Amino acid sequence: MATEKKVFQVPKMYADHHVLLVRETLLALKGVEQVIASGAFRRVVVHYNPKQVTSKQLQAALASAGYGPDQEWQLPDTVEGKDDASLWFQGGPRTTRTNIKDLEMSGDFRKY
Repeated sequence: MATEKKVFQVPKMYADHHVLLVRETLLALKGVEQVIASGAFRRVVVHYNPKQVTSKQLQAALASAGYGPDQEWQLPDTVEGKDDASLWFQGGPRTTRTNIKDLEMSGDFRKY
């Protein structure tokens, strides 16, 4: 059986759970023999039988799973910060006061 190899760049595949989903999606197709997927390189290498599945079908399966090779990955919009009116977010001076009992117990030895 002659197999072919196809390499896809998949920008949206950047974590392990993405890799698992891409592998499951492609291995479910009849004719796909091996799938090597890397989230670090965002690349998928597929070994398949061209008599049973075409390159276009592989690409369509990736796209239907949300990992189309031509789909660019974009960061979601950031949420605007809010002021919760707590003292932490107010720019006033912060002071601390040492407890006198701590001072009395300090020194070369502890008087606990």
